[in-house]
Amino acid sequence: MYILRTLPKLISVTALLLASGCAQQSLTQAPESVSTRPFEVSPQVPGELNADSLYDLLSAELAGKQGRFDEALEAYLRQAEATQDAAVAERATRIAQFLRDPKRVLAASTLWSRYAPDALEPLHIQANILLHEGRFEEAAPLLEKVLQQGGDEALTLITTQADQMSPEVAGQYYQLLTRISGDDPERLDYLLTRVLLLQRLQQPDAAVVLLDQGLQVEPTQAELVLQRAELYRRQDQPEKGLALVQKAMQDNPNHSRLAAVQAQLLLLSGQTEEAWTAIQQVVEQEGVDPQLEYYFALLLLENDLPEYSQRLLQQLLEKQPDNLQPHFYLGVIAQEQGHRQQALDHFLLVEDGPNAVQAFSRALSLYEQPHQVAEVELLVEDHVARHPQRRETLTILYAEWLQRQDLIDTAREILTDAINNLPPSANLLYTRAMIATPDQSESMLADLRKAHSLEPDSAMIQNALGYTLTLYAPDQIERAHQLISLALEQEPSDPAILDSMGWVLHKLGRNREALNFLQRAFDTYPDPEVRSHLVQVLWALGEQETARKMLQEGLEQTPDNLHLQEAVDALDEQP
Repeated sequence: MYILRTLPKLISVTALLLASGCAQQSLTQAPESVSTRPFEVSPQVPGELNADSLYDLLSAELAGKQGRFDEALEAYLRQAEATQDAAVAERATRIAQFLRDPKRVLAASTLWSRYAPDALEPLHIQANILLHEGRFEEAAPLLEKVLQQGGDEALTLITTQADQMSPEVAGQYYQLLTRISGDDPERLDYLLTRVLLLQRLQQPDAAVVLLDQGLQVEPTQAELVLQRAELYRRQDQPEKGLALVQKAMQDNPNHSRLAAVQAQLLLLSGQTEEAWTAIQQVVEQEGVDPQLEYYFALLLLENDLPEYSQRLLQQLLEKQPDNLQPHFYLGVIAQEQGHRQQALDHFLLVEDGPNAVQAFSRALSLYEQPHQVAEVELLVEDHVARHPQRRETLTILYAEWLQRQDLIDTAREILTDAINNLPPSANLLYTRAMIATPDQSESMLADLRKAHSLEPDSAMIQNALGYTLTLYAPDQIERAHQLISLALEQEPSDPAILDSMGWVLHKLGRNREALNFLQRAFDTYPDPEVRSHLVQVLWALGEQETARKMLQEGLEQTPDNLHLQEAVDALDEQP
């Protein structure tokens, strides 16, 4: 495919003259008086094309026609600098965009804006790349130039990247937009972007002030209403948000996002029947987006209204019988209602899409007895035959099912066979390590070390290896702490990693620090193992009464839990 646009007429005409001149010269013998000295390159004048530039650009055109776009791009970049011609730099930018080469797009568009300082597009292109690469501070002055020259579409770039900015950078962009727009509430695009930045800065009160100013100017403007309603929802005032949305819907009756938020706020306000009526009115409209209907079905399910959700999902299947995704949630509903076979049928129909693996996992969970192993094996084999690209994932799901049935040896055999016959896989090694028993600690560590070598940046594997070293390799406790620290940098709120960090700090004798991590982990995920660790650290810090109370509460909930029993034994050993 040839995507290079026609060169300026100067090049085309000159090329034609050069070609015709060459042809004419070949028909007649050169006079003896003609000099045979080497061709002299004419000097390059900025903004003009000399013979060398023409040759280079014509070669680039030919390269483009032959699909050698990298070669064409290099020539255009070279000539953009040599000629200082904005049109040549623009052409280089277009080729780099076609090649999806952000580095060279940035280089070419920088030349373009240098030679055409009043052009907004190259600045916009540069800012877009810098924002997507997280280079927010570099993008800011470019965006300021674009905005000052009336390129308000640059606000969209800021809006889409606001969530990725650090609070410091978001503050800089907020000040930039405030400086350009002032306090004019009628500049709603600026106002809305500033609201998003204030939310990134966790300043909801300031965002409310801006939104209320905008609503005084445009009381039913959809984006203003949606943002203000969301803040009302966060403030536990859904009724106020609902009033705004319903008023806005009078002027925007077909606005899908307003309709979605209206249903959500009705449900939050406890107006179930009203919510169902509003949803029905929307989905019965001609040409309604099926995705909106799907959203409503999930919203109803999330609000513990499975019967209503089921009706919408069935309606979706009637309208789009080839869309199998509703079967996943119909399976979830049937499973929760105790209709095992119905749930199984729905789950097994979800062959593709984002829920395919989860649907198969749920299908396996419906087999709850060890004697059903033959049925499960056939089910897995059939699925692997139809979806060979999922063999690794399906093997892991099968092994986890076997583990739940206490068929540990069979699970290890299945995983070992896959590890020996499939390409190297950190996931398979990790899974085999996780089902190992304490007396297989050496094998467990070997699998985790190999998995870590395959995926050294995986927080999950870093944490698992670090925690396992804490349990079974006390001489490597510093290495364990290093690995868990790396995992925590990536996932600072993960309760499993917080628990690991608390436990390794306890082993290092840093109990006061350990308490903070373990308490955070327990607040998020009050698991018996986390409770056991927290109890032991509290005891070590001299808070025996708190430790005893917490341990007793845990034993009342799960009296046979092994981790809590370990805590009992550990406290019994204390003087």
